[in-house]
Amino acid sequence: MTNNPGRPALPVARRRRIEGRSARVSRRVGTVATVLAGTGVLSLVLYATRCAEPLSVIGAGLLVTGAVAAVGAGLGFLFGVPRALAAQPEGTPPQEEARPAYAANTNLEQVSDWLTKLLIGAGLTQLDSLARLFKRLCRDLAPGFGARADSAVFAGALTVEFLILGFLSGWLVTRLLLASALSEADSKALQSFVEAETLSDRGRHDEADTLRALALEQLGSPQREAQRYDELRRRLPSGSHRTIQLQAVVDAARASARDSGLGPEQVKEFFGRGSEGERVYALALMQGAPDPAHLDAVLDSLTRSRSAFEQYQSLVAAELLTPYLAQPERNRLAAALRTQLAPGGFVARSSERSRLAERILRVLETADEAEPGA
Repeated sequence: MTNNPGRPALPVARRRRIEGRSARVSRRVGTVATVLAGTGVLSLVLYATRCAEPLSVIGAGLLVTGAVAAVGAGLGFLFGVPRALAAQPEGTPPQEEARPAYAANTNLEQVSDWLTKLLIGAGLTQLDSLARLFKRLCRDLAPGFGARADSAVFAGALTVEFLILGFLSGWLVTRLLLASALSEADSKALQSFVEAETLSDRGRHDEADTLRALALEQLGSPQREAQRYDELRRRLPSGSHRTIQLQAVVDAARASARDSGLGPEQVKEFFGRGSEGERVYALALMQGAPDPAHLDAVLDSLTRSRSAFEQYQSLVAAELLTPYLAQPERNRLAAALRTQLAPGGFVARSSERSRLAERILRVLETADEAEPGA
């Protein structure tokens, strides 16, 4: 079974059409933003001419509009951060396979998602407070706009206009540019993996290893995710909350397995580096892209696991690997499972691990009975 190193590239003509369409949209967005910003600045200048100190009002107005637009752009960025796509299932139509997708470090996405939910939740529950705060803000800004009777109203209108303008500009720029930039960077990294495999086939192993290391740095190294696993395990107290956090790391690695560019040998090498985080992360990659070459690592984790959580992940990997195993390999797996289920084994009776191990054994025994000549 060969691990798919990446997605097919878009045809040149189609890619150029997409890039041209994005450029046209960007120009239109820029034109609209410029017109709206110009309208706001013009209204500020006209308003300032009616004040006693017009230059002071213009200066204060430009400062306020710039600050408000920056806040809006920041919010637009948070709402516009693209989500990293998980691996597409086999059989996905080619036109869908060509969509931008990447398996890079998703910390930015997670922070954006968390802050977005926090802002929406706080806004919905504090609408009355927000209205009072906005009125207070307008009153506080009024002296900078000439302290006229209508200064608070004008300051409020200018604030709303540039907040919305900043938000839409930040959101659109993020949506138009950030996703394509991330996808392009990760496509280059995945291409590096392909080139590394070619070099390895030609016997140029040192160059291949260097290229893989550079590609891993571009993608967001699995090493960092393994370290995050170790940090969570060390920092959080034992319990369901820690298990959920650790499982989230596993789920993310599993979803990105087919896009990671790591072949079976690279995954086994990562597994053998030593730390529990590296072993568990490698097991997650094995779950996402099962390959018979993983069996030795799965058996090692099953029989010499560092923790119950690691052994559970090895059992999950074993279950997903079972359909790909030949008879001798199934026998090895069955023997290891029986040893762990026997008295003195590491699998606790009546646990989720024991139920999973027994289920795998039943599948293996059923396959043995169905095997011709068995």
